[in-house]
Amino acid sequence: MDNSRFGRDFSHITTVIFDMDGTLIKHTWRLSQLTETLFARFADRLAPLTHDEFFDCFWPRNEDMWYMMVDGVLDGDTAARYSYINTLRTLKKDTSLAEAMVNGWNELVLNEAIPFEETPAVLAAVRAKYKVGILTNGFTTLQRGKIERYGLDEQVDFTLVSEEAGYHKPDKQIFWAALDLAGGVLPEQTLFVGDSLIADIRGAEDAGLTPIFLNIEGDSDPPPGIITIRQLSELLTLLKL
Repeated sequence: MDNSRFGRDFSHITTVIFDMDGTLIKHTWRLSQLTETLFARFADRLAPLTHDEFFDCFWPRNEDMWYMMVDGVLDGDTAARYSYINTLRTLKKDTSLAEAMVNGWNELVLNEAIPFEETPAVLAAVRAKYKVGILTNGFTTLQRGKIERYGLDEQVDFTLVSEEAGYHKPDKQIFWAALDLAGGVLPEQTLFVGDSLIADIRGAEDAGLTPIFLNIEGDSDPPPGIITIRQLSELLTLLKL
């Protein structure tokens, strides 16, 4: 972090909101590990299909179902299930496998997605001075599963999953919904910490919040003027905590 940023004035800030995946929680498996492990569980029922044949068919249908949820046509659980049903139907396989495949996917993700080591200490330090929240995109079942598994709801003042809100980052409406949960604080009183330049940084900025870009890998260039940190603990230095 550039030392010149230590002098920023945050005296007007009352609230800090965090993204979850990639910010408070890290993914310890590659996507390919998840898909290969899931496919292996059902390989005998899907034969002679290969992993690549199945997931080449699955991903476009999964994206379609995601946007059905985003548009409010389906709830997240139904959308997730039909991602598999539509794939299995297209590939002429048993659609009754869909429920077990959804449950298997959720189980794998909940096991591999874990908080960064510094997450509890950072949340505690920030919460000692500010109101703290979590705002995350995703299906309620899976995102709430992560929050509850690691007690994140007990470490912050409020949490909001995009499916629940009916809006999804970078839509400014979801940021304003989070501000309502925080007690009606103003956008200019709020910091938003996240790792996605589009969903988190552009979204927060468009909604009037002050974004802080968590660039752990150091491989992205934020727009000029965006505060950037390389690890979550640098936020404590930035806020003089």
